Amino acid sequence: MVNLEIGYLTPPIGLNLFVSATLFSKPIGFVMRSAASFTAIMLVGLVLITWSEPIAGGIPRC
Repeated sequence: MVNLEIGYLTPPIGLNLFVSATLFSKPIGFVMRSAASFTAIMLVGLVLITWSEPIAGGIPRC
């Protein structure tokens, strides 16, 4: 899910960027700059989930 959302927030497709720019009547550049920090946080989380097996499998083991 994290990987899909990163794909939806990154150009050239960036479907969520275009939807939010239209919904809030803001320029696409403004929306891209606003979403950049959240995208970076999601990228760090994706790296942690991908490279750390205890994090990825921790919930099912409980």
